Amino acid sequence: MNAGAAGVILHVDDEQSVRASMAILLRTDGYQVSSAARGSEALQFVIDGLYPDVLIMDFNLGRPMNGAAVAEQMRKTLRYAPPVIMLTGDVGNANLPRMTDVIVWLTCKPLNPQLLLAALPSLVQLSRVTRKLLTRSA
Repeated sequence: MNAGAAGVILHVDDEQSVRASMAILLRTDGYQVSSAARGSEALQFVIDGLYPDVLIMDFNLGRPMNGAAVAEQMRKTLRYAPPVIMLTGDVGNANLPRMTDVIVWLTCKPLNPQLLLAALPSLVQLSRVTRKLLTRSA
């Protein structure tokens, strides 16, 4: 299988060990993974031409932007809304703003890897179909 054939994932987490383990998990399953420690780094990937199928975001990235703000800025920059898997250690305190036209899956850390790998193919397919429809109507 070609690198990234399963999908393109942009993962943002401020913990290096989390980024490393997520990259290993996803690459082993055939995904192309770009990892960023901060929102600004993730946005630079997009500015430089990365078109992710799915965003996996840590909600608590610190200042100046949390994971939800980074995902919203990416949506504006990309001009499409990739599905977002938002991870947090405390779901009760994750105050998500209203995000329109975006599928957001809010879940606790640590994320069950089997559940993630089961969900990703459908999210990638949905993202690609939606993006194709948007480019046809533009």
